[in-house]
Amino acid sequence: MNHKILKNIDVFSELSPGEINDFLASAQKKRYPHGSIVIQRGDLGDIIYLILKGSVKVVLTHIEGREIILNVMKTGDYFGEMSVFDYMPRSATIIAEEDCEFLMISREALTNQIRKNPQIALKMLSNMSNKVREMNEQVNCLTNLDAKGRVAQTLLKLSKKAGVIIENGSLIIPRPLVRDIADMSGTSRETVSRILTELTKSGIIGLSKEHIVIYREFETNDKFV
Repeated sequence: MNHKILKNIDVFSELSPGEINDFLASAQKKRYPHGSIVIQRGDLGDIIYLILKGSVKVVLTHIEGREIILNVMKTGDYFGEMSVFDYMPRSATIIAEEDCEFLMISREALTNQIRKNPQIALKMLSNMSNKVREMNEQVNCLTNLDAKGRVAQTLLKLSKKAGVIIENGSLIIPRPLVRDIADMSGTSRETVSRILTELTKSGIIGLSKEHIVIYREFETNDKFV
């Protein structure tokens, strides 16, 4: 199972079975229960975490103590690589959204593989660049849009990242919690609930207990944001 997950990740896809075995031989598995802190912002670290099972949220804490969710990652994603490369403290806190299992890869093991396969480093740098771009977009959203715009952009981001394409739009499954949408958009749960109701009445989105539909005709329409 671990072999398959590694091969399905672009960064490690070109490793031979023997090289994957080397990774697995030096790696450790660790489980974290729902709600636990996997990485604390400011801590030192030399480990990359590959998500074998579950999902995590990447958060910063606002000066008022409120969480701001920067990203959500699921099975097959990895995190922690920035501190492995720059030897600096962790830049964000990672919290388990559900019971999780990780494959923990040390700086030494990763460095050894990069010496053999420099392509790994290039792919990881590309991945980190994408993460930085996403974070910049998130900051721009939080600082330049009103509450409705921020909620709308959050829904679009969730749709693009993990949405299921359907005939008349895209489907976000499972339906994200109001609390998480609020934390991602930098607003209150009450405001999110109100805006979701407004967007539903306007025919821009559809809501059920299990999912959110973003109708295609509004996905690129200014009316949505």
